[in-house]
Amino acid sequence: MTELEIQNLTNKLEDKGFTEYAVTSINSRVEQVRFSQNSVDLTNLWNEANFHVFVAIGKKIASTFLKDLGEMDNTIDKLWKSANSSPENRSFSGINPEKQKYAYNVNHRAVQHDLNEFSQAAIQSALENGAERVAGTAYNIFEKVRTSTKYNKCEYTTGGIELNIRSFRGGFSGQEGIHWGLQSNVTKSDFERMGFESAETARVTERKESIEPGKYTVIMSPYVIGNIISSCAESLSYYSVETGMSSFGDQIGHKVAAEGVNLVDDPLDSTGDGFRACDDEATATKRNHIITNGQLNTFFHSYSTAVSSGSRTTGNAGIISPMPWQLKLLPGRTKLSDMISGMKNGLLIENCWYTRFQDYRNGIFSTVPRDGVFLVQNGAIKGDLSGIRISDSFRNILSNIEEISSETKNAKWWQEVSSTNMPYVKVKNVNISRAF
Repeated sequence: MTELEIQNLTNKLEDKGFTEYAVTSINSRVEQVRFSQNSVDLTNLWNEANFHVFVAIGKKIASTFLKDLGEMDNTIDKLWKSANSSPENRSFSGINPEKQKYAYNVNHRAVQHDLNEFSQAAIQSALENGAERVAGTAYNIFEKVRTSTKYNKCEYTTGGIELNIRSFRGGFSGQEGIHWGLQSNVTKSDFERMGFESAETARVTERKESIEPGKYTVIMSPYVIGNIISSCAESLSYYSVETGMSSFGDQIGHKVAAEGVNLVDDPLDSTGDGFRACDDEATATKRNHIITNGQLNTFFHSYSTAVSSGSRTTGNAGIISPMPWQLKLLPGRTKLSDMISGMKNGLLIENCWYTRFQDYRNGIFSTVPRDGVFLVQNGAIKGDLSGIRISDSFRNILSNIEEISSETKNAKWWQEVSSTNMPYVKVKNVNISRAF
């Protein structure tokens, strides 16, 4: 979509009489390579263009998606009727009217690589390291994003490369899920390394062990802590505070995590694919320090939630519900190898999925470990575990972190881990129950 087409749409919204609007257009090119049984079995290429249109008449709001510009006039009429027939949203205070500066270099080029060749290199590396079967997907994504309001216009490019690879050896498996942004220097050797590491997890042990439910010290990989933080980050949005769905409501300035825990949202780091220059109301994004040395500094804010709470927007709109863009748990000084060698009796968990909540208000969840679940005794891996579940709360996990590794990964996995950068963490008193 061209700038002229967006201008035409915003002119029509103003002529119709909407008091506020925010239009985001995304032109995307997505290349996919899928592989299974040790070979590439599918390639896809999608070129798409979409509009997201948000409008307001006073405090009455509506939004929709638009793909066919021929439907523009009809869509605007429907939005007008929908907004007028809606009750007032008392939490809505308008779109951020402050003039924004987008000083950052936001127009990066697409990553030019042969995704098929890279995927086959990852498969081969896994097989050479002992995997019997390999499967996964790789994506090369490039998006041109434009967001326009009555007050600001923002334009940037984002995307990058994602790889998810899973290796199998007998009854054991390992998985890696990584993202690289448009300014990273991803190479074929990076794909080979991910294939090697997924196979390495699958071949660590061939011994099966079992444990009783109870409290354990657990070393969580970047994928495990990334999954838990991705799933629970919504409770750090002020929208969750307003709607009574967060346990952090009155905790600004208070300890909510162990000393040394530093959580930031860093959407301006273009070495990850979570890069974005502005939020959904064209507010310039920035690096926000959410938790510093265990103390809660701020929630994720849009303009409206900032007005409601007497603070300032953090550039995290979602106009209705603010959200994080690219979370980082900052690294510590401990090496993963030292974490393992110092553990007398505990678990090393490399991955988890199916994270579900029993109680959103108190952040109580459960998640199922897989792809490398190890019993560690006296500093050595004794065997593989299955049929267990982490059943705990977000607040307990944050408060019981004892060590943070110096190693980090750009972790991402479809619908499980958002674009993040995470270390390994050693957490005491983690509640382990039976999965089946």
